[in-house]
Amino acid sequence: MRMNIIPTRTLAAILMLLLLGLTACAAELDTQLMLTARKGGKSPRVRTLLNAGADANAVTRRGFPVLVYAAALGDTETVLALVEAGAEIDRSNTQGRETWTPLMYAARGGHKVTVKVLLEAGADVNAERRGTTALKIARSRGHTYLEPLLREAGAVD
Repeated sequence: MRMNIIPTRTLAAILMLLLLGLTACAAELDTQLMLTARKGGKSPRVRTLLNAGADANAVTRRGFPVLVYAAALGDTETVLALVEAGAEIDRSNTQGRETWTPLMYAARGGHKVTVKVLLEAGADVNAERRGTTALKIARSRGHTYLEPLLREAGAVD
């Protein structure tokens, strides 16, 4: 008799999902990931969902990626989890709208550590949307302490 062996990490993720009352349906995992990330401060649950197969590039019905929400909240641990799981670092709205990148949202909120993580992950420091950049956004919000970090990464006026 041949037995299928489930890797320990997969089994642990499935058990955690069952304890959380979640199913293993991919669409539902993506929905749970989006809802969890939008609350902020839930990085362990985000990691569990990602390990169970949730898409790090999941988007809302309006086309906004989960990474945008985590960056806007300054939820650095969730940003790290999403980046490690393959989230597209400069992805903005998927419905053709020219919206800000995750870096721009993090700069708007003045989230220095999140900005640093996104830059280290390769975010385009000079990405321009609707005539603005992360540097311009940080300045307009009074987050001047972000300017040296952005400049060091290559930001230009």
